[in-house]
Amino acid sequence: MAPTDDFDGRTVVYLGNRQAIQVLEDPDDAEAAAREERAVARLRSPIAGKRRTTVLFPVGTTLMDAAAQITHGQGVWQAHSDADKPAWVASTDPALAQLLGAHFGCEVREPLHDGEPRTDETTEA
Repeated sequence: MAPTDDFDGRTVVYLGNRQAIQVLEDPDDAEAAAREERAVARLRSPIAGKRRTTVLFPVGTTLMDAAAQITHGQGVWQAHSDADKPAWVASTDPALAQLLGAHFGCEVREPLHDGEPRTDETTEA
């Protein structure tokens, strides 16, 4: 299946995120950072509930580049979750979804026509 027209030819990956986080600047470090001419320290703060992390790749991104951007140690998944792996993956690129599912050892889902992944859960991720 090719990427849907809704995304202008871009590949989209959806990751079921049960331990989503937001990264915030540490307000207690702002003054010291300014004095020391460095970046303010960042804090990882949990976001409650089941979430879905959506990743849009530029047209022409290769399968391996997309997979690496999501999975490497400082990648998309690490930046958006405290979980070891997504609860599930879905993508407009079936090969990428299969690769990520195998890498993470998680369920692979099909995206719906509107881009939302199918789920049997009562609370959408």
